[in-house]
Amino acid sequence: MAPSPVYMSLFFCFAAMSLLVFASVSPPAWSKVNFLDAYVNGAHTYFGVFGECLSGGSCTTKSVGYNLSILNDPSLNIGSTALNRLTSALILHPIAGGLALFAFIFGILGIAFASRFATVLMGLFATLGAFTALVIFVIDMVLWNITKNEVSSAGGSATLGNANWLTVGATVALFLAMCTSFCGACGRFATGRAAGEKY
Repeated sequence: MAPSPVYMSLFFCFAAMSLLVFASVSPPAWSKVNFLDAYVNGAHTYFGVFGECLSGGSCTTKSVGYNLSILNDPSLNIGSTALNRLTSALILHPIAGGLALFAFIFGILGIAFASRFATVLMGLFATLGAFTALVIFVIDMVLWNITKNEVSSAGGSATLGNANWLTVGATVALFLAMCTSFCGACGRFATGRAAGEKY
């Protein structure tokens, strides 16, 4: 049987994957989960990974990278060229989620076949996912806090959305998965035909 840290790592990978999936289905797919809620002229604009939505239903088309704007008042200039380009990096949210998925799959294989190799691969993918999530969290904090200040300067108000904290949770979970998976890879494994490998 695979050592107990692998089970913990499996849980952390699944948790991180789930959190990043929710963060990735932010506007224009689902405005309940968003990175920034800007309130200008009596309406809310919700910002997400692939676009933004106005309270009431109208949304931009999905794209990797988009121009930051207040949908009910396009005359307000809240996004510089640098900020607009930075939105392209938001694609790292689903990428980190995909890495967590691969780590989870290798964790399942590691448990099913008592495979040290699969457990090591789980740790490697968890490590890649953890650092990807950390990078995108830093980008989130820079992008959305600057945009928040731009909205305030334009006469509106803005608050950071729940998708930021989902990313924080996923980042922590992936670092825990990285540590526990490598601890599991260094543990004792079952041997023999049923185990699949001998150590």
